[in-house]
Amino acid sequence: MMNPEILKSLANKLDTTSCCPFISSAAGVGLRASKDIAAESILFREEPLISGQYSWGIIYGYEACHHCLKSLETPLEMLRRLTKDQNLMLPLPDDMPSVDPSSFEFCPGCKVAFCSKQCLKNAVGQYHSAVCTNGDPNHPLVKLDELWRNIHYPPETTSLVFIVKIIGLVIVSGKIPEIFGEFYQTVEKSGNTHKVLQPEFIAQLDMLRDGLLQIFGENSLVQQILTRENFISLIALIGMNGQGIGTSSFADYCKRLDNLPLTKDERDDLDNRMEKLYDKIEEEVGIFTNVEGTGLYELQSKLNHSCQPNVQIVFGSSNHELSVVALRDIQQGEELCISYLSCCQLDSSRHSRRKFLLQNYLFECECMKCEAQKNDPDVTSDEEGDSEEEMECS
Repeated sequence: MMNPEILKSLANKLDTTSCCPFISSAAGVGLRASKDIAAESILFREEPLISGQYSWGIIYGYEACHHCLKSLETPLEMLRRLTKDQNLMLPLPDDMPSVDPSSFEFCPGCKVAFCSKQCLKNAVGQYHSAVCTNGDPNHPLVKLDELWRNIHYPPETTSLVFIVKIIGLVIVSGKIPEIFGEFYQTVEKSGNTHKVLQPEFIAQLDMLRDGLLQIFGENSLVQQILTRENFISLIALIGMNGQGIGTSSFADYCKRLDNLPLTKDERDDLDNRMEKLYDKIEEEVGIFTNVEGTGLYELQSKLNHSCQPNVQIVFGSSNHELSVVALRDIQQGEELCISYLSCCQLDSSRHSRRKFLLQNYLFECECMKCEAQKNDPDVTSDEEGDSEEEMECS
């Protein structure tokens, strides 16, 4: 039985004039519209409980604020790094730069970068003071991150940075956030096994857990979250509830170009020049164009899945703050649902969608689209392929 205090707590954090929490018999807590909502309306904005950049992205030079994941490169710097061409220029001057290097701050100990004094203050006050490596290249966390990268290659779904921040949050706050208990219960009640907990990965996770215990094991609260059972649940909850984050100063620049008042000829010329730049970027890095990471969001995590979503997640602030935006007009009382699938996955067969959701989110989808297609053959088409990688698209 869901604790009524959880609903009350969620309601206090939401703009209940737009949406409110409720208990769904099929999926636990969900969110629904409190009034009629027009398409493209923002229902709420939210910063994460914790977020972290992917480890390989850091190694490959995707410079970002250690706290909010805002890109720390100017659009021109990002363009030149992505294309490996230091002679390229932007088609038009960046009259409204989103990146101000003069505002950057650095941790006095480990020298990681922050986009502002406020982000440095927030990080130190929430988690960083407990997990700073003090710039020691031989610090156990540095060695453990190397181990992590050797067992977790791109495209990444989480990072050691993120897990360590969670540990830091627990140490600094002196408590285990209630939201973790909710997630653990969800994993336990599902009766299914997340793909990252398959036998071939357990030995790797045990190595990671042992390394974290050696570093932080003297703390009694950390001991609790790093019991084998709880650590496995933690990894599963990150896989199930972690929201992918993407930021890019170059993408922000491109959005500003889209809003320029240009003539048709000027617009056509600009589009041609930008297309050539994107071709060069794709040639070098493919789909890996953004600063990427993951975050845990208390309100967003209550949005259930539908293969016909009525809201979507948008990162419009150039950092880890997300917005929930209506994809269409929504009627009062309607449940708000996002898609846990990519656009390409949404176009795949019912069998493929449900298989992916069961492996990654531990439930069998019964949304309106899946119910309407329930008489479709339970096979995956040759065009779609049968592996998760083949279902992904850029």
